[in-house]
Amino acid sequence: MPITIHKLPRVPETYFVEEARTIPTAQWGLATGGAGFLGSRIRRLSGQGITAGWALTVSCPTDSNLATYVALQYMRDNPSSGRWVMVVAPQDESETGGTAMWSYLQSAMAWEVSFVGAVVAAYLRDIDETRTKLEKEFSLFGYGGSAIPAALGTDGEIGCRVTINGVTVRTGDLIVGDSDGVLCVPKDQIEHAAEKCRNQIIDEVNLLQHVRGGRGAAEVMGLDEMLAGNIDLVE
Repeated sequence: MPITIHKLPRVPETYFVEEARTIPTAQWGLATGGAGFLGSRIRRLSGQGITAGWALTVSCPTDSNLATYVALQYMRDNPSSGRWVMVVAPQDESETGGTAMWSYLQSAMAWEVSFVGAVVAAYLRDIDETRTKLEKEFSLFGYGGSAIPAALGTDGEIGCRVTINGVTVRTGDLIVGDSDGVLCVPKDQIEHAAEKCRNQIIDEVNLLQHVRGGRGAAEVMGLDEMLAGNIDLVE
């Protein structure tokens, strides 16, 4: 089967990504009720700090990653402003077994065409090499490491809708990742979620100011009424 490429959609203003790089995934999770969390199985394997970028989705067969190389070529031939994160998922949400669907070579190629990270719903290889050579520039998120190479079969889809742990990711959605995991914010919800994140951060700063002023944690959190009669002090 041929590899299908969907034309890139317009993405929101770049400043949303710049702001997202300053907001931890935990704050985005609070703002969205955790709806976009891609699951604890996907964890950071390389990279530092908060990674944020527009999703470019790629659907691959369970043992072939040729479509990811085609996606990188497409981004080279059709440059788009902003920071991007490639989101790779197996077709039909099936398991990839132990096949490594991403490598250092893909990371290095991706960095050259404006990608700041990759989220792979599968295993990866060359993790140590990626950490050594690209730790500050490129972040990897996935299931873990594997030494089993992927094949190069002509099948797959680029720019399509993919599903990871029940969460739908579309090209142009905002991807934010750190040591807590990866979260997807649909592009039509970014502005509202970002505003909630700002307010949450301000609230936390104010709470800490009260604690530093001598007030108790339960008091500043407004938990006194909930806890009344529900605490037993045992000698």
